[in-house]
Order: sequence, then structure tokens, then C-alpha cells
Amino acid sequence: MILETLKGNPRARDLLKGLGNEPKFINAVIFSEVLFIFLKNITGKSYLTLRGNRKELNAQGAKLLKLYRFLRENFVEVPLTEEISDLAFKMVLNHALLPNDAIILATAKFYGLTLVTLDSDFVDAAKGEGIPWLEVIEW
Repeated sequence: MILETLKGNPRARDLLKGLGNEPKFINAVIFSEVLFIFLKNITGKSYLTLRGNRKELNAQGAKLLKLYRFLRENFVEVPLTEEISDLAFKMVLNHALLPNDAIILATAKFYGLTLVTLDSDFVDAAKGEGIPWLEVIEW
């Protein structure tokens, strides 16, 4: 949802605004994924090309700083724990989730959070784990 909001997706933006002053949470995986995908999108370059490319990263410094501030001003980052890793591993096995998706879902379960997503991949696993979710499917 965060990347879609940054891309100007009106549904994602409205969903985020609709949450109002409610606390919104992310974890380090979401933080990393958002930065990673944002960099790829604004540069048009592959991840391997960006690695170690200080010139390209420095050229995008202002945009990255704006994204960083957006994340810090709008989201609370909750820590990952060993218990979350254990839950995530079980979710990989039980729901065939990719590891990062499993960590995101396990974080929601561990902290008792509602998952807000534009990604339909989470729906069945969230239901199976008893995790409340708010789904906005784009397709």
C-alpha cells in the first residue's frame, strides 16, 4: 500500500488517509522493501546495478530523504523478534508464503495488528492465521 500511495494510486492514498490519525505500523522488512523498490522505480536500474553505485544513489538523495521522512512521520516501526521469526517460518511452511511476506504477516499476528494490504497473496494466510485484514485489491 505504501508504494502504491507514493506512485499516486488514488485508492491507496484514500485508504491511507481514511486511517486518519490511527497509528500505522511497519517493520524493518516493509521499510527495506519500500526503499528497495522505490530505488529501482526511480532509477530504472536493476538491484545489482544499484549496489555500490554511490553516484546513482547520491543523485537520488533528495527523493530518498523525502521517502524516509514520509515513512518516519506516518508509520511506527515495530521491532522484529525471535518469536516473529518462528511464526514466519511456520507461515512459510503452512501457507507457502515467501519469507518477507511471512515476516510481515507474522508481525501483524504477534502485535495483534490489522493487516492493510493491496496484495491478495496475504488474504488466505491471514484468514488461516486469524489475522484481521483490510484488503483493497487493485486487479
